[in-house]
Amino acid sequence: MENNLSEKIRLILNELAILNQPEQKENKIFYRIEDLLKIKSLASELYLCSDLATKSGEVFYPQIPVAIMPEDEKVLEPEVPALEMPLVEEPAIEEPVAEEPFQELAALVEDQLPLIEPDEDVAEPEAPAAEELSSALSIEELIDTHEPSEALQDAHQGQAPRLTAEHLSAQMSFTRRFEFINQLFAGNTERFMEFLDEVGYSRDVAHAMQIFDRHFHENNWSRRQESADEFRRVIQRSC
Repeated sequence: MENNLSEKIRLILNELAILNQPEQKENKIFYRIEDLLKIKSLASELYLCSDLATKSGEVFYPQIPVAIMPEDEKVLEPEVPALEMPLVEEPAIEEPVAEEPFQELAALVEDQLPLIEPDEDVAEPEAPAAEELSSALSIEELIDTHEPSEALQDAHQGQAPRLTAEHLSAQMSFTRRFEFINQLFAGNTERFMEFLDEVGYSRDVAHAMQIFDRHFHENNWSRRQESADEFRRVIQRSC
């Protein structure tokens, strides 16, 4: 998948542009709370992709052309006669002398400050773990190459699904897919895609919700109620 990260960054920026439509009331701007949460999630996703694109070398450095004018075409600027300005002596400014009470106060504050040794280590902000970034890329590769199982295709007599797993997955943001796979499918991307395959073969939205409810009870998703509710909304909206 060539130029994969650049394409994802472009899609994230497009989605951010769509969400950036606040309401205006009484000369004030208001964002909906669900839009702000999505913007926050997409901003985190954009940071991960941008950092990985920089590390992987998927960056374009434009070269700015420099025009060189031939010697015989150079335009000579007219010389402007220098104006003689009278010399004006600036008045000497006396520097204020610090009064002793202020010097004593500064010395007292300096004594109260903790000393930092030159070789003392200073904690730096942690960068995203390489394992997390590589795991995110492996999920994308698996989604792009995924095919429904033979058992599922045989059960539907080789007919094409109403919705493909790739289509359903594309309705979720990068970070949301990561959350659903980890919270609801124990980090197993293959199980996540098999669930989307089953939903893709549903007859309509109501049938898709029946499939979701069955998995909800079988996998005890109530322990991750917030993620399960958001996953349900995404499936219902996508079907």
